[in-house]
Amino acid sequence: MKIIHFILYFWKSILIISIILYLSFAPPSTFNGVPTFENEDKLVHILMYAGLTGILIFDFRRYAKTNTMSIVAFILICLLFPVFLGGAVEILQPMYFSPRTAEWFDWFSDITGMLIGWIGIRFITPKLARGYFN
Repeated sequence: MKIIHFILYFWKSILIISIILYLSFAPPSTFNGVPTFENEDKLVHILMYAGLTGILIFDFRRYAKTNTMSIVAFILICLLFPVFLGGAVEILQPMYFSPRTAEWFDWFSDITGMLIGWIGIRFITPKLARGYFN
């Protein structure tokens, strides 16, 4: 029952993770019609993982309002999980999803996105609480 409770609180994060996994493992031919520019995949990685981190933090905060959660749980769920997810994706791509390849810079982009998401939430949330964006 506790896992269902957790899923209900983190459904948005689970949806974002599913989208990231689809985009990461889909054959490159899936995106043939999408306009590209140099290093656009790095920008996409940054945006995906910044968004994932932001959603994880919002979901975590909502979950922590009614459940006891530690700072260690916050770090594991909201900060380290996106880093490990990005690393796992890069390891699995060449192993099981040929012609996908692993790139260290993709993983660095994932980590950069996580940091941007965390820093962005740290600055945006207090302003939202004070009503700056109303």
